Amino acid sequence: MLTDRISTFISGVRTADIPQAALDKARMGITDFIGVAIAGSREELGRLIREYGSRMGGVAEASIIAGNQKTSPEMAALVNGTMGHALDYDDMSVSPISHPSAFLAPAILAVGESIGASGMEALAAYVVGYEVAGCVAEPMFQSHYVQGWHSTSTFGSLGAAAAVAWLLKLNARQVRMAIGIAASLACGLRQNFGTMTKPLHAGRAGANGVQAAFLAQAGFTADAAIIEAPLGFARVMGHDGEVDWAEVGTNLGKTFVIAGPVGLAVKPYPSCGFTHTAIDCALDLRQQGVKTEEIVEIELGTSPFDKQLLIHHRPKTGLEGKFSLEYCVARALVSGGVRLDSFSEKAMLEPEVQRLIERMKWVEKYPMPVMGTPEGFGAKSVTVTVRNGKKYDATVRVARGMPTNPLSAHEFNAKYRDCASTVLPEEAVEGSLSLLTGMQGVATVTE
Repeated sequence: MLTDRISTFISGVRTADIPQAALDKARMGITDFIGVAIAGSREELGRLIREYGSRMGGVAEASIIAGNQKTSPEMAALVNGTMGHALDYDDMSVSPISHPSAFLAPAILAVGESIGASGMEALAAYVVGYEVAGCVAEPMFQSHYVQGWHSTSTFGSLGAAAAVAWLLKLNARQVRMAIGIAASLACGLRQNFGTMTKPLHAGRAGANGVQAAFLAQAGFTADAAIIEAPLGFARVMGHDGEVDWAEVGTNLGKTFVIAGPVGLAVKPYPSCGFTHTAIDCALDLRQQGVKTEEIVEIELGTSPFDKQLLIHHRPKTGLEGKFSLEYCVARALVSGGVRLDSFSEKAMLEPEVQRLIERMKWVEKYPMPVMGTPEGFGAKSVTVTVRNGKKYDATVRVARGMPTNPLSAHEFNAKYRDCASTVLPEEAVEGSLSLLTGMQGVATVTE
């Protein structure tokens, strides 16, 4: 069964078994996470979660990003993971685990620092956690997500537990216990999208993984077949069909999905991934010569799934704006991009943006996207009508940043620099980027 197969994989896989392409993607994920966590630390949410971490205390073994304090590995994972998802600018997985670095990187960095793991070990742990989270998600994601669970938090708790269990070199039985513990800790409701609690989901998932793995190492017990059992993770958390569990996970450790066409995607815009094809459409329209002051109507071509995620049609806060298709399209049309400063209170209330939002309508033009495919974040179209009656149209099926439409190395590094420079001086930005670029050769995560 799947729980046993996963546990055997985690306890048996070695660094030498992991292809370089997968390690390279893991390096990108950890680098991207640290950059967006630095920028996220400046948000009100970042201040609040750091203060909470300080108040709760803990043995000083793991660092808080963009601060000078240390705390316990579990608390560091909570704080750093929450800051890393604060801006919704962290990377995504095309396979259905949402935001992998936001739960994997904080858990791995915190535990890696506390035990003296090397950079190579941290990268390998990331790949292992990614592989496990994706394996669990694959047979149950669609029904699970539609019922309202946030997969970053749910599958993320299991993925983080897998990564930490690998770092701690737990045996197969201990790994089964860690997965069992993490499955009971997992939660996260999509109704909280657009609030501070959504980023908390990521931090909590990382912390769940740390807690579960350390408890299992100490001898704590859980059910040994937690995923596929009658009252286990899959059935209780929304799977509505029969699964041949003997067939699930047969490719574990063989294909390493992180490096393939449904692997890691790096966001070019700090908003929900389901807005990105529409943002690309808006930027295309600008290239076609559309001027916002001439626009009288905007049609947003969507799928039925978009209304489940992009729930804020008249956003009042920056967090709501990240889950507003209307705002993101209007902002891209007005500013020629969606950037870190696009979600300030001043930006949200800009008159021209508000005018465009009032002229928008949704039209369902596309079927439900197939999750776990390069087109899984949904095709979008944007059609604008200008004063003289002329229409301009743009359609995008695969957004920039997807594995099949990736950012260039220059664009990736520029994103890191932009995020890190919100806190660090230029010399430290370049030094940190150099260290992260060479992470595979770093002696200890403490560096």
